[in-house]
Amino acid sequence: MATDERPRVLIVEDEPDMNDLLADLLTAYGFQPIQATAGRQALAILAREKPSAILLDLMLPDLSGFEICRQLKTSRETRKIPILILTALDRPIDRRYGFETGADDYLTKPFTPESLVERLRTCVDRFAQTCRECAHLVLTVELSASVNDLKAFNALVTCLYCQTDLPSDEIEALRSGLVSLADAARRWAAAHRGASPVRLTIDLDASRLRLAFRPACEGAEAFLAEHLDPEAVVPSAFTDAGIIDRMTTVNGDVLFEKTLPPPPPGAPAAGTHSG
Repeated sequence: MATDERPRVLIVEDEPDMNDLLADLLTAYGFQPIQATAGRQALAILAREKPSAILLDLMLPDLSGFEICRQLKTSRETRKIPILILTALDRPIDRRYGFETGADDYLTKPFTPESLVERLRTCVDRFAQTCRECAHLVLTVELSASVNDLKAFNALVTCLYCQTDLPSDEIEALRSGLVSLADAARRWAAAHRGASPVRLTIDLDASRLRLAFRPACEGAEAFLAEHLDPEAVVPSAFTDAGIIDRMTTVNGDVLFEKTLPPPPPGAPAAGTHSG
């Protein structure tokens, strides 16, 4: 019997006309749309089938899109589904929060059909690449609470969900702590002529997670001393959650390390990603 091989995309949009327009658009570009008009309906669909991607509105009649994104991205069952938020909310704070909840991309209305399809395909391809390369992830970012920071944290979290059996609460404690450090770095930079105080290098392979924090500008040692001391809030939270085993200081760098359990069966083959 013939099967439909087109990529399936779940549309979560409460306005019927917009939902139908998106479905027609995706069909014209070779996708198979699945339509939901409320958050709980979308979650019920996802309990029985896993689409290739999700187009997610934020303003829904029951659950907010932010809450749906958070739920999906903190579950191993749905973590691997890329989410493109499609919304009329265009404030920087909304965009940042979308990425903080785990979204893979964020597009505002109005949009052109070509831009939506391009962003959707790019989102799916980039997420697939991250999953393929999870066996050895290397990323370097200047902490400043930017979207780039949040994307790097999301890539790390995705790889931890894909590559390890670490509990969700440990992984989410790591994400929350890194977001808090990035926010602190942004505030520090605002008071010091805009220079990011710390450069973070993430190095994850099958046996170890290593986070190396390095001063990035003059005077940044004070930032590290305040926020990365073992007794400070974020390092203490990491230790209490069990996501960090060891903290050391080497040549001014602060290193956090975690020895990882063996990867679960079916984990992707080794690869490397640098950014």
